[in-house]
Amino acid sequence: MEDAAMIELAVRLLAELPTLLNPGEVAAAAEELSALIQRGRGGEPVDEEFLGFLSRHPSLRGRAAELADSESSRGVQPPPGPGRAPMPPRYVCPQDGYEWFHLDLAKPVPTCPNDGAPLVRDESGTSA
Repeated sequence: MEDAAMIELAVRLLAELPTLLNPGEVAAAAEELSALIQRGRGGEPVDEEFLGFLSRHPSLRGRAAELADSESSRGVQPPPGPGRAPMPPRYVCPQDGYEWFHLDLAKPVPTCPNDGAPLVRDESGTSA
């Protein structure tokens, strides 16, 4: 976990201390956590001490895991549903079954190379 994310997590835990700890533990835990936050914001590495703090308070450790999971799931989500490329228009020769896909819409639809018949658009949406 990056230092900035750890400090943000510690700040969020500090706000929730009264609901996570027994009333007699809150003041000492708040003082220790506040000192860790302040030192961390000052650039001092406090990750080992923060993990030690969490190991001494199982309810905080559980809540920290929940908050860290919710943080990692934020952000860009994949679009719903399966992704698939659109099929290009399909043209067929009505006389011999030759098929041609119109990949470049700037180019005109050609005639059948076998018999010269004009190709017609296949509206069924399936290829042979």
